[in-house]
Amino acid sequence: MASPRSPLPTEVAPDVFFVRGPAANWIILRDGFDFTLIDAGYPADTPAVLSSIRSLGLDPAHAEAVVLTHGHVDHTGAARHLSAEHGTPVLASADERPAVRGEVQYQVTVPQLLPHLWQPRALRWIAHAVKAGGLTPNAITTDAEASVSRLVDLPGAPAPIPTPGHTPGHTAYRLAGGAVATGDAVITAHPLNHGTRVQQIHPVFDHDHAEATRSLGELTALGNVTVLPGHGPFLVAHPLVVATSTAP
Repeated sequence: MASPRSPLPTEVAPDVFFVRGPAANWIILRDGFDFTLIDAGYPADTPAVLSSIRSLGLDPAHAEAVVLTHGHVDHTGAARHLSAEHGTPVLASADERPAVRGEVQYQVTVPQLLPHLWQPRALRWIAHAVKAGGLTPNAITTDAEASVSRLVDLPGAPAPIPTPGHTPGHTAYRLAGGAVATGDAVITAHPLNHGTRVQQIHPVFDHDHAEATRSLGELTALGNVTVLPGHGPFLVAHPLVVATSTAP
């Protein structure tokens, strides 16, 4: 059973469970006693990720794979644990794998954040990110490519949608029941954003903001979907209309 403080999974489509973490989210795709984990929170979220898995009657050691939307540390936390403890395959797009292995980093830097430090909510978020292990570099050695042929055989059969820009190999995933794991290509809330809505993440976090904006077309073309974002609550959008971010 999950502890009272652990975030609980919400079933948003048959055997598709969304978990809203303290600052970053993850998704569990269940198939009997097997499952796929999409994204994995911050390193400090690992106990909560494992608790959410167990709350569904699943054994973390039996994860078929962790599938990553991208290699930022706030999405790879429990993936590192599952890789080290159980040899779980950690799958990402080809362009994202160097970041998953820790060979490169595309994280936002302190100088980039300086113009936003006057906002109390930004300061609180930075403090949380640091405490949650946001400065811990990736070092995942069981990484492999999230190819279509590999993904189709996983529980939930997540279908990749290339959405580069936030990071070079960022990928969203189409799931059962019209749900889409959007990672950070589309979010619904973040301390540096305004309001709760389907929107781009603040451009300070994007590797290539212009490319991230162009990638929105891959998602808006899907029509009616349930958005399962990397940050913020899940939202049903009919159709998916994204508020673009033009902040400096």
